[in-house]
Amino acid sequence: MSARIRAAAKAAAGARARGAARSRGLWVEVEPGFHVGNDRRQFLGSVTGTLAEGFTAFGPQSDFVGRFPSLDEAKAAVAAASASRPDAGAAASASGPAASASRSDAGVEAQPA
Repeated sequence: MSARIRAAAKAAAGARARGAARSRGLWVEVEPGFHVGNDRRQFLGSVTGTLAEGFTAFGPQSDFVGRFPSLDEAKAAVAAASASRPDAGAAASASGPAASASRSDAGVEAQPA
């Protein structure tokens, strides 16, 4: 690999690392002025707006996060709000097979033999 290509690759990797520090996840502009963010399989939220009018950020349940002058600030706020949410996995584990089995047995009466 030439020194010029190696330098370009390092610069690109550094830019990706700086971008990841700013706002977590993958952000896509699905329509002009409407951005959605995902982190692996988790929906982070959305951002709407333009530079002229500012950006409005919404969390994963469409809850209002805030208004921001820049797109990067809005994305970072959505990511931070998503990270501070209680873990949804804890609720899922409480309603796993063992929990559902005990609930289904609660209303069952013993049948005579």
